[in-house]
Amino acid sequence: MLKDRVLTAVVIAIAGLSAIFLAPPWAFALLAMGVIVMIGGWEASRLAQIKTPGKMALYVTVMVLVGAVLWWPMSMQWSGLALGCVALSWASPLVWLRQPQKQRASAWVAVFLGGLLIGAWLSLVLLQSISPWLIVWVVAIIAGADIGAYFSGRAFGGAKLAPNVSPKKTWAGVYGGIVAAMAVAPIAQVLVPLDYRAPWYWLALLGLALAAISIVGDLTISLLKRQAGLKDSSQLLPGHGGILDRLDSLGAALPFFTLAMAALYHL
Repeated sequence: MLKDRVLTAVVIAIAGLSAIFLAPPWAFALLAMGVIVMIGGWEASRLAQIKTPGKMALYVTVMVLVGAVLWWPMSMQWSGLALGCVALSWASPLVWLRQPQKQRASAWVAVFLGGLLIGAWLSLVLLQSISPWLIVWVVAIIAGADIGAYFSGRAFGGAKLAPNVSPKKTWAGVYGGIVAAMAVAPIAQVLVPLDYRAPWYWLALLGLALAAISIVGDLTISLLKRQAGLKDSSQLLPGHGGILDRLDSLGAALPFFTLAMAALYHL
């Protein structure tokens, strides 16, 4: 299992970096749409408990069309669309969770996951068109948060964060992840070859915000998988699950990072 996980991670890293740095923007956008919007959309339909193949295909088709419409006039000035997709989708669980469990409509889950995936895809396309290093930067922040949470949770244990949703997560892990992200965000700015710089304390606050958002994204996807009776969103990635399992934290944080870059550097 560990061997499969490590091998899959290496393949994902090589393929991802190759696409980010070598593909022209239009090719990267189409490739990312295929992986995130289409494959991720199919996984999302399973979490939304859409049962029939026809309805699943319709759901994915609608996501692709919405993404294409938003992508067509896209520029950094349009980056609010990415956050708008996510903001709209994050409102859906508030309605969904207020309903009795037997009456919870899969439509709300479908809207949430669709917005999450389209927002993540648009953000990646925007960032790659400006500089691939921006994607490396945000991935480093979220990876730092995950690593910090893992080791601090193992070292200190303590009270569980959400035992009914994700039994292994602790508040010690949350604090460790936030501290790690606050450190990685300004350090990564020094290491990546970008022409613009922001004060370290603004980037530390950005790291804090992204870590918190990534935790919420992780817990939300875990909740939806439990509601759907699924351990993983799919078995596409050996040892890792599916696209949604890999995009739960990063996907939630990407649009907010994109908007932060626009605000801090006037991109």
